[in-house]
Parts: sequence; C-alpha cells; structure tokens
Amino acid sequence: MTKLKDHLDAIRDRLPLSVVIAPYVALKKRGRSLTGLCPFHNEKGASFSVADDKGFYHCFGCGAHGDHFSFIVEKLHMPFMEAVEHLTRQAGLTMPKFEKAGDNNLSTPDGDHNKILYEINEVACQYFEAQLRAPENQPVRDYLKQRGMTGIIAKQFRIGYAPARGLAAVLQQRGYRAADCITSGLLIAPDNQRPAYERFRDRVMFPIQDSRGRVIAFGGRIIGQGEPKYLNSPETPLFHKGRQLYAHNHSIAAVRGGQTFVVVEGYMDVISLHQAGLAVAVAPLGTALTTEQVALMWRSCPKPVLCFDGDSAGRRAAQRAAQVVLENLKPGYTVEFCFLPLGEDPDSFIKKNSVTAFREILKFPVPLAEVLWQIFMEGRVLTSPEDKAKARQDLIQLSHRIPDPEVRHFYQQDLNQRLQQLLTQKPRETGQSQKILIHQGVKPGLMKKIIDGQKILLATLINHPTLVADVAEQLMLIKIEDEILDSLRNFLLDFCSEDNHTYSNNLLSVVREKGFGSFVDQALTQDLYLKARFAHPSSDLDQARSGWLEVWHFLERNSQLKDTADQASLELKSDFNQRTWQSLQSVKRQQSQL
Repeated sequence: MTKLKDHLDAIRDRLPLSVVIAPYVALKKRGRSLTGLCPFHNEKGASFSVADDKGFYHCFGCGAHGDHFSFIVEKLHMPFMEAVEHLTRQAGLTMPKFEKAGDNNLSTPDGDHNKILYEINEVACQYFEAQLRAPENQPVRDYLKQRGMTGIIAKQFRIGYAPARGLAAVLQQRGYRAADCITSGLLIAPDNQRPAYERFRDRVMFPIQDSRGRVIAFGGRIIGQGEPKYLNSPETPLFHKGRQLYAHNHSIAAVRGGQTFVVVEGYMDVISLHQAGLAVAVAPLGTALTTEQVALMWRSCPKPVLCFDGDSAGRRAAQRAAQVVLENLKPGYTVEFCFLPLGEDPDSFIKKNSVTAFREILKFPVPLAEVLWQIFMEGRVLTSPEDKAKARQDLIQLSHRIPDPEVRHFYQQDLNQRLQQLLTQKPRETGQSQKILIHQGVKPGLMKKIIDGQKILLATLINHPTLVADVAEQLMLIKIEDEILDSLRNFLLDFCSEDNHTYSNNLLSVVREKGFGSFVDQALTQDLYLKARFAHPSSDLDQARSGWLEVWHFLERNSQLKDTADQASLELKSDFNQRTWQSLQSVKRQQSQL
C-alpha cells in the first residue's frame, strides 16, 4: 500500500510540469520560466507562466494558479483521482493501491469495476443507435423528424431508441454480469427473484456523456402517451446527476473559444440550439441547477446565461437558480438570466421564429442582482414604517448568504440603494418602479417581420438586377444578423461595384453559382410573392423600386427604435429614472405599431 502523497511526489519527479502543459499551450523560454497564452481565458498577450523548478504555473491575467494535478483537473474537467490516473500513465508509472488515512482518505475508486460500467454503457449506446436505424423503427425516426431533428445532429448526440426488450439479452451475450448491469442503471432487479429487466422501454434515448465524451448514463423520452415523459438513469458510481450537465462535452470547445454557456431546461432544447448553430447550450439532468453544475461552468466561463421558459414554472426555476448562485458568488464569477415569451421554450421558439431571434434575446440578459431584487420584492408591501424596517432587515439577511466579503459588500450596497430609492418615491410611483422593464430585444412577431423584410429586399434585387446600383447606399445601411443573408447582401454590393453588365440579366443563376442556392429555393417562393408582389420578376422596375424603398424604410425605422430602446435599457439597469423609463415605454409602443 502506498501513501497518496508519495505517489504524487513520484509523478512530479518523473514528469516536468511543462511536459504536462505543452500539449495544450505553446510555450516559449523566457528567463528561467516558460510563457504562453493562457488556456483558461482569451488573451492576445502571453501572461501564462510555467516554472518547472518550482512546479507551478501562474496566469498574471486571470489569476489561474496550480500544479500538475490542478492543471489537468481544470483543463480536462476531470475529478482529481482521474487526473492522478491520467498523469500516472503519462509518467509511465503504475497506479498503486493507496493507504487509508482516516477521514482524509483519498483512496482510488475501484477502477476495474468502473471500466466495466463504462463498457456496459457504451455497448448499450451502440445498441440503441442501431435500433434507431433498424427498418422496423421508421415511426421513431419519423417522430424525430417531426420534432425537427436532422440525421446529422442525431448522430452527433448519439440519439438512439430502446425497444420494449432486447438490451438485457445483448448484455448477457457479451458476457456482462447481471449485477453490473443493474449497477449501471440499465437493468432493474425485480423483488420476486425473476430475471432483471430493462429500465428503458419504448423510449427515444439520449446518452449522457462526461466531459471526456464517455457515456455515463441515459435519458429516455417516451413516444406517445405515458408517464414519466422523461426517465433518467439512477445515481451510479459513474453518474451523479447534480454534478454533470447534458452536452457539456459538446459545448466546451466553443466556450473555451470565448463563447458563453447557455443553460436551458431540456434535452430537446439543447439539441435544437446546437442544430441551429448555437453550440454552447447545456442543461441540468432532471434537477434544479446545483452548486456543482455552476462550479463546472465557472471553470471555463465566468458568466453563463441561464435561459428559462416564459411561464410561472420558468420563473420559479430562475428563482431557485438565483438562490443557489447567491451562496457561491465570488469575485469575477456570476450568472445572468434570459426569459422567453410566455408559453415558449427554446425548441419551440426557434422553430416559430429563428435562431437569430433567439440570439437577439441573449443580447440583453438580466443581471443576477436584478433577479434577486425581483424575488425580494415579490408580494412585499412597503406602506408602514414597520414594513420598511422589516424590508431592510430581510435585505441584510439576504446579502449575508454571500460567502465572499467583497462581493457581499457590493451586493449590500446595490440592494440598499434600490430599497432606498423605492422608499423615497411617491406612493403612485412605487408600483411602476417595481416593474422596471428589462429590454430583451425584439419581440418574436416583429423579428419575423424584420427577417421577412430582409428576404424581400434581397429577392427583389435578384429579380431586378438593374435596381442594385440605385439602392446600394440604402442596402449598406441595413443591419442584418443572419450570416447567410448578410453574405448575400455583401455579394450584391460587390456585384454592383464591378462591371457585371454581361450577365446582369441572369443574376439568379449567378447567385446560385456563388453558393446561395438554398436561399433561392427557400425564399423565392409563392409565399414571398404573396407578401410582396413587387418582388416578382414580372413586376416593372418602378413598382419594384417603390416597394423596395417602402420595406427599407420599415427596417430602418425599426433599427432606429431598437437602438434607442437598447440605450434606454442600459441606462435603466444602472440608474432608474422617470424620464428614461417614459422614453423607453414610448419606444416600445412605437415598436408594437410597426
């Protein structure tokens, strides 16, 4: 038996720290140290230093600091003992059995047994994937297509199907013991001594993977009627639902590249967002957001965005999440919130609108302090001196739940200012100040009008090439979020600036050749021409010009109103005042009339 400390020292002696870090950071010699770009935050100048002689690294930019083991834990998102195993192999050593040391024991888990559980989960995952592709399960594939899931995303997320029976026999044929299959959570042992049976039956299967991509559990959605609609694996030696996030392994690369985690509530929400190009979506696993899940995100993202459905259940979930985060706040780390329109979840929202509209909502998240304030004020009356004294006392108790003294100080300051502002307002103003509008971008209906308008403008120009030069200046001013539409706009501007008269009468075919065939097929349809008859190639040039300018004026007016609303919202977040509030209300009324 070996002491854990002795084994860690052996790894340090055998393995220079720079060798551990070199696969992840391009290091250059500088004096006695090595430097490079920090792998834990985005930077342009090298502030990450590695000292082999001292056995530690330090980032002068973000403050990251540690040794061999903390680097692997943070970079590869491994539990500590898995990092020890990883470095043991890299050092060419053998993982020993460790001595127990009372309450401070850090002995290894049963690695051999866990390896068997990983194998069982992988066999099951491959079995479920094959069942989804089986000819007799076409109705299941049809169901997924109806939900908008493509074959590419299904393959990426390893979506499968669990029939009523079959997995138990496959696992038995592969030689796995029933006891291990039960421990994995895939089989259930009945009380009457009968053979174990499958936990997941007639369900679409969503494999749950750890940060390294290994299958550790499953979620299953029933097809048709039945309860529960979603069924997750139980807690196992590999799977602790409060410590993992669904799709964390699919999202971490984009987050390390500088993007922000977006936390949603369900598997299909995650998959829909990834399929639409928002490859940072993750979800808790059938539980409210936990401390461990927040810590997991904070390792690579200091300010994740929590996105909740626009109903009372979504607001309650946001309140629970805010309370969890409150008790774990530390300098530089927090969360923000976004709320979808009533009755919408991310999956339904982007299907009805677009991922561009969803991104627009994400641009205006609600700070944690604002959500805590709204929770604090919900149902509270401040009419008597006793009510006001109680509010101040409750506010102190709320801020005392923040463990870090510096963060606690500034939250006390912020919340006290809000309360003082409320107490000094006239009674008729109080109700309004408790409903401070947090602008969350363009409403879905208006966003659809904007995108439709942009498509109409581009379609009109494709069908009337000689009009491009006449409206080039206005075309440049349009703010287009959609990447494809923006690329097509830029191509048309380039077309206008060059001598392309030789094929100006055949611009449609040129647009196809330049890679915009999907736009032509999806946009230049009867539906578009019913909305804008002037866009049709049969319309004369004057009609096309007049209609084009009318739509452009609509888009330009909306853009001006949006800029005004954005500026007012930013002002309100830092300093509520009646003038800015009324200005924002006026803008919102004008937007609703567009």
